[in-house]
Amino acid sequence: MTPPPLKKTISKLDLLSLRLFLTVCEEKSIGRAAERESITPSAVTKRIQDLEYLFDVKLLYRNTKGTIPTPVGEALAEHARQIFQLVEGIRTDLSEFAEGAKGHVRISAVPSALAGFLAVELRDFAAMYPRIDLDIREHLSFEVVHAVSTGTADIGVYATPPEVPGDVDTYAYKQDELVVVLPKDHPLVSKKSLTFAELLTTDIVGVNESSSVMNQLRRAAANLNQHLVLRYQVQSNEIAREMVAAGFGVTVLPQGLATHARSGQIVTVPLAEAWAKREMRICVRRGAVLPAQTRAMLQFLLGKRFGELPGQIVK
Repeated sequence: MTPPPLKKTISKLDLLSLRLFLTVCEEKSIGRAAERESITPSAVTKRIQDLEYLFDVKLLYRNTKGTIPTPVGEALAEHARQIFQLVEGIRTDLSEFAEGAKGHVRISAVPSALAGFLAVELRDFAAMYPRIDLDIREHLSFEVVHAVSTGTADIGVYATPPEVPGDVDTYAYKQDELVVVLPKDHPLVSKKSLTFAELLTTDIVGVNESSSVMNQLRRAAANLNQHLVLRYQVQSNEIAREMVAAGFGVTVLPQGLATHARSGQIVTVPLAEAWAKREMRICVRRGAVLPAQTRAMLQFLLGKRFGELPGQIVK
């Protein structure tokens, strides 16, 4: 006998009929199977007849011992059990995705957030949700916002400013502070705090010119009707710290990055400017239906219970 084509089998075979057939095999009675499945005996009989017609086989014997599967019926029952095990696996996996227990989250964050506190919080999140894979990328603030806006990141953590486009929602997250990093023997290390005007009198080591810190320093200089003149320009916070430690000048870094400097060789002094107090914010794409795993991380970082988001979104 030639089996029916696969396309016909897929279109005609349904899980309910297989479920009813298995119940009959377990109960050894169409009547008891119908009662257990809350369906009429005639409907059970019709479903099994449809299976027999589809495969052109006899699936059940009826005798004094009840209704029992034929040898081919036993084979179908075994396949049906495997199918329902697979269905249960699918149901469990999708349920875990829906509850945020599995999945993949792409995070874009500024270096100061990662160094200061975010790395630890992501570690704790990973311990709570070990089956969620984290893709963590280090970016400048404007790159973070752009990644979220364009959908290449699910969650972003950036420092204010930059400007935020209308398709991005943001939430208050942490406070951050800019500090001055100086060599240990620099004439200004004895001061309890430094104004930006005082910094302009000494050699400054600048970091990536597109960074939010450098943009803030340029704005601060313009407010003093001065130009920001950099003695040296490097691309990373780590190199800036090394340059300061070697005596090439001073630099301005977020507190979270400055505290990772080599002990004994450099000193940090608070920057006595209102704009030195920065806000770290979390952003997600506006109007997007967040996957459960992304929502779980958002709630975790915001310190809220799962399923609750802040009522007010601040732009």
